Parts: sequence; C-alpha cells; structure tokens
Amino acid sequence: MIIDVAAGLFATMGLRRTSMEAIATSAGRGRRTVYMYFRNKAHIYDAVVEKEIRQITGPLSLLARSDEELGTVLQRYGEERMKLLGDLIMRNPLLIKDFSQGHSRIEKLRDKLQKAEMQILIPLFKRHLPESEVSEKMSLEDYAWLYMGMLRGNDKLFTRTDGLSEAIRLSSISSWMIVRAISGS
Repeated sequence: MIIDVAAGLFATMGLRRTSMEAIATSAGRGRRTVYMYFRNKAHIYDAVVEKEIRQITGPLSLLARSDEELGTVLQRYGEERMKLLGDLIMRNPLLIKDFSQGHSRIEKLRDKLQKAEMQILIPLFKRHLPESEVSEKMSLEDYAWLYMGMLRGNDKLFTRTDGLSEAIRLSSISSWMIVRAISGS
C-alpha cells in the first residue's frame, strides 16, 4: 500500500516535492511505520520503479514465451512494449518532463528495464534461432541487444503529442528489420 501511495504522490507532486511525511499521511500511517519498511524516500522510489518494471515485463515475458513464429512475437513484443510504456506515462505524466530533461531517475529506470528485458529476449532468440545463426560474430545477446536498441530508440517519441502511435509504428518496422536480417532476405 505504501508503494502505491508513494507512486501516486511521485506522479502528481514529483519526487523532490514528495516527503516521507506526505507518504505516511496519505497512507494513513505514521512516519515511523513507513520507516519500518523503507530506509528513506529513495528506497521507496526504488520499490516503485521495481513495481513499474514488473508491470511492463510481466506481459512481455508471457508474450515472448508464445509459440508463434519469431517475426510475429517480435512485432507484438515491440507494440505491446510501447503500449505498456504509454500506460506508465499516463500513470505518471511527470516522467515525460524528466525524460525530456534527461534526468538520471529516468535513465536508472530505463537501464533496469533494459536488463529485465534482456532476460526475456535472450531466451526468445535462443528458442527461435537455429544454431547456424548463432556464431562468434553474432551471439544471442547480440541479437537481443540490437533489437532492444532499436526499440529503446523509439522511447524518446513519447515526448511528442502523437508519440505513442509513432513509437508503435516504428517498433513494428524494427521487428520487421531484424527478422529480415536474420532470414537474410
């Protein structure tokens, strides 16, 4: 409950203006109770980030385990990823401001998300790529890293008014490009 309350306060007031006192009051608890669970506001913020990452990676992980062909899974993965990030921004509109200003908080979230997504994508490529496609020149990690890089490149589009639809469109193109590169066509 404290994490949910803190997430709402961070989203509306911002991290800097949200105090431990405000979190405790909004949660209907005393400050000491909050401190029993969290060392400080940064610790609560980290818990909020972890929860948000699980909300994004949970559905993506299920999608990556699909039995559909690789191209279909990658296209759906890219589109769903952008929709989930769009949902995150709707829950926390201040992220757009932080993102456009290049705040370290956003980079921390993006880096944690990327690590979690690599744990999803590497097994996906392993399951779908024949042994002959994996070599000294191009490992499973390389495929996952390149695909992830293409998707992450579209994240900045969320700062634009029509950003979500454009990010989804470009994510589909990214998926198509990597599948074409793998198939050699």
